[in-house]
Amino acid sequence: MRCTMLAAASVAGLLVAIAEPTAAEEAAPTIIQVETAKWIPTPFPDVTVAVIEGNPASAEMYSIFAKYRAGGRSEPHTHPDNRVVTVISGTYYAGSGTEFDESKTRALKPGTAILIPANAAHYGWAKDGEAIVQETGFGPSGTAICAPR
Repeated sequence: MRCTMLAAASVAGLLVAIAEPTAAEEAAPTIIQVETAKWIPTPFPDVTVAVIEGNPASAEMYSIFAKYRAGGRSEPHTHPDNRVVTVISGTYYAGSGTEFDESKTRALKPGTAILIPANAAHYGWAKDGEAIVQETGFGPSGTAICAPR
C-alpha cells in the first residue's frame, strides 16, 4: 500500500480568516456553532469540513469540524501531523490500517477522543447516520490517500 499526498490546493481551500483585536479592543471568546459553519468538500465525497481556527496549511495550531453524511466514509489515509479527533455528534466508526475493513471499525459515541499519530493510516465511517468530529493538530497538514500498489 502507498499513500499519495493530495494537492496543496485542497488544503488551501480550508483557510478561514480570524480577526485580531486592535489595541483598543479587548479580546473576547468567539462562539462557533456547528449549524452555521461554512462546509467545504474534501477528497471523500460524503465528508465535508469547516475550519474553526487556524490554517491547516501553515505551521500553527488548527481545529476543524469534519461532517460525515449518513453512510459516508473516509477511505484509508494519513496526515503528516499528530491529530486529536473528538466525536461531537452521531456515532463515528473508526478504523486503522491501509485497507478499509468494516469488521475492524470501532463505534465511538460523542465525547470520545482518538489520538492519531502522524502518518498513521486510518479511516472513518458514519454507518448509522450523520456524524461530526472535531480534529485538532499543528500544521502544516495535508491528506495522503492510501491506495493498493
